[in-house]
Amino acid sequence: MTQTKYEDQESDHMSWMQWINVNLDNAKEFYEEVKMNLQKITSQAISKVSKELRFFISKLTPVDFFCGCITLGIMSLASLFLASGLGLVGYQIFLWIKDGVWSEFAIMEVFNSVFGDTLAAQWLSNPESWFGLQKIMEWLLHNIPLSVALIVPSIMVLIGMVCVTIVALAFRFYQFKAEKSI
Repeated sequence: MTQTKYEDQESDHMSWMQWINVNLDNAKEFYEEVKMNLQKITSQAISKVSKELRFFISKLTPVDFFCGCITLGIMSLASLFLASGLGLVGYQIFLWIKDGVWSEFAIMEVFNSVFGDTLAAQWLSNPESWFGLQKIMEWLLHNIPLSVALIVPSIMVLIGMVCVTIVALAFRFYQFKAEKSI
């Protein structure tokens, strides 16, 4: 096997420093060009979006605004329940940090306070029929945490409403564009 020996070359630190400075200058120029081009692209995109948005809003009807208000109301209510669930979890964490014991809040506690002397509460405590359903309802009310019952459906409603809103807005936008091109 043959080995090639390389002689140690003297290194010139000044040439490396010059190379670094040249490349730093090139990087600065590249950065400035990218920044300038991104500003142009962003301003063009904003002007196009604002133009399309003005066109879209001008074509909306009172029915569209009514449906939007209903959607916003449903999303606000779901957000309120979500905030309540997260607040309850925060309160449980606070109590756990304070006492070292996790406080459980089942749906049954709210059910008893809301439906205290109604037919549903009387049926749940002493059923005369539908015994299997009573056992299922009792198990659910005792075993599902209130925070989960508030958070999970709220998130599902919010995601569903956001999806429906996006689809409805896209449908109306392309519907207006089709009318404009006719």
